[in-house]
Amino acid sequence: MDEPPCFCLLCAPTQWGGPAWAERDNRTARSVAEFGWHVMGVAGDGAPGDWGYSIGLWHTLRSPEVSVFGLPSQTAMRVVNAAGAAIRDGEPLQPDQRRGDVLNGYDVAVRPVHPSWYHDFFGAGIDFYQTPPLPITQLFWPDKAGRFPWEEEADAHCRAGQPFLWIPKEDSDGPWTNIASEG
Repeated sequence: MDEPPCFCLLCAPTQWGGPAWAERDNRTARSVAEFGWHVMGVAGDGAPGDWGYSIGLWHTLRSPEVSVFGLPSQTAMRVVNAAGAAIRDGEPLQPDQRRGDVLNGYDVAVRPVHPSWYHDFFGAGIDFYQTPPLPITQLFWPDKAGRFPWEEEADAHCRAGQPFLWIPKEDSDGPWTNIASEG
């Protein structure tokens, strides 16, 4: 089976976006070329929480990009890096899978992100790849009792901190639906 083409800044360089984006895009491209992926941490400024996501896993490993919401951005970035290392080491993420190897021994649940959310949360990734949609997954973390946010008894912090991005945006409600694009 043929691999889908990659139209990222490394495979199909372009000169657009202006100087404000050039530094960010160049730093991202250097990280992807040197390490295989880049991790973007986003402070939630007005959002219900911070998030982090990978850029470059699709280019390097043909793996969906990885995102984590509701943890401090530095923690989210470490989780994304751990997931990237597991993928690189031959342990790809699968939809609806539970994994115990990326969050200090806690299980995470893997769900695909619906493309209707991409512009709200993954702007730098879209800029790097130039032609969305690209596959993105979301890793969900459990509460202290091991319950995920869609489970009835999950604590309020676990529920509120993680948007359900597998559901199309137009079918969703809640605080995460009002987020402006992070660019």
